[in-house]
Amino acid sequence: MGEDLTVNLVASLLAFAVGWLGRALVHYYRTKVPAARVWRLDRGRRVMVVVGESGRASSAYPKIHEADALAAMNLRQFLSQDLRLHEAVTVRARAFTMASDAEENLVVIGGPAHNGVWQLMADRLNAPYSFRQFSDDYRIVGAEGSEEYGESESGATTRVDHAIVLLARNPFAAGSRLVMIAGCDTLATSGATQLFARAEIRKLAKAYDTRSPLALVVRVESVAGYVRPPEVVAAVNFSQASAVRTDPDPDSDPDPRS
Repeated sequence: MGEDLTVNLVASLLAFAVGWLGRALVHYYRTKVPAARVWRLDRGRRVMVVVGESGRASSAYPKIHEADALAAMNLRQFLSQDLRLHEAVTVRARAFTMASDAEENLVVIGGPAHNGVWQLMADRLNAPYSFRQFSDDYRIVGAEGSEEYGESESGATTRVDHAIVLLARNPFAAGSRLVMIAGCDTLATSGATQLFARAEIRKLAKAYDTRSPLALVVRVESVAGYVRPPEVVAAVNFSQASAVRTDPDPDSDPDPRS
């Protein structure tokens, strides 16, 4: 009787351990692996989220656009959930210091109209898409000038906006990551960050080669206040000869130190 009880107990414990391990492995390969493939961070350096500032801001009273602040909060949450990275730092563009911050993993939110760091980095990437200022707005244009994306007219029940998402190497540090996100208007700036949410980042990692620098144009639609999941409408890998990655390939081990 006693031996049978011991055998049953050991069998139950083994079944529990196998089940727990199986669930842990499934979670690892469905969340951490795709997130690591897209983010490709240098875990030896900090992650700095650089947000733009409102035109009404001053050194005494800094103001951050609500959409930029929401985008930064979303990305920090995704990093915390999927990569167990809880130390991402958010700074205003005006507080970003090249001397101390240039070589970190950088996430730049907000385009050239409000974030000076955007143009500083974009000038060194030669990406296939960029912002161009027109009479009363900014639009995303292709390098050849044949593609153009913008925002819909305001006042309509359904609004459409577009954002650029750039995944590249930090041009000032070969092993660090540079992620840039900005919309033509505020809707796409915050909406495009949902590409990094758990379900969407799996699709991103599967659909595109994130080992090479990647430029995405993302469409974000709002219907009577409901924001639909972002849709990638254009994607181009581009060369970035100025930086060569020197850290281990994240495909083989997303986070060897965690």
